[in-house]
Amino acid sequence: MAILHDGYVRDRARRRARAEGTSVERSLGSVARRRSARYDIFLSQTIRDAEIVLGVYDVLTGIGYTVFCDWIEAPGADRAEVIPANAALIRARMGVSDSLLFLDTEGSVQSLWMCWELGWFDGGRGPVAVLPVLPTPGGSYRGREFLGLYPYVELDVDGQLRVVRPVVPGPSGISLIEAPNDRSFDSWRRDPRDSMRPRVV
Repeated sequence: MAILHDGYVRDRARRRARAEGTSVERSLGSVARRRSARYDIFLSQTIRDAEIVLGVYDVLTGIGYTVFCDWIEAPGADRAEVIPANAALIRARMGVSDSLLFLDTEGSVQSLWMCWELGWFDGGRGPVAVLPVLPTPGGSYRGREFLGLYPYVELDVDGQLRVVRPVVPGPSGISLIEAPNDRSFDSWRRDPRDSMRPRVV
């Protein structure tokens, strides 16, 4: 299995834009015109990662998922302003999404919206996982700060999403690897009885 990395998703974004004969920004604009009544995935992300977001969006939709990305589907809204009207729009879209993937990149550290989206979805909707994009291929992922409380997503050998339970040290410093350690994204999304969160003993 493999965690997505920066070069791969940026290449996906550029190839998609080239295939459409346009720039990454215009490609995002064309995606904005496609709407769904329900979404498999609410993609929590930051505008700072435009190229990465388009690449990840391309990966997820290429597998067959419907994906909500706020500034792709609602490009006119001003996300610089954390105001009730913007929050209401996001909350409404989260309400018709089956799961939330938190796109963990270097840019996501600065986003106020992403933390709010994660908390709202976790408390009110259901399955939440982290979708890390590593700087280089072949690395491992350790969730920073509170993100270590959630499972993360990677691609399996067939190019499908897998949800992985993170390994975390307990208070005694001993790390326990729990079984099962991973499951398909579809089974996790449809039957979240095992959230794949680490259980600390």
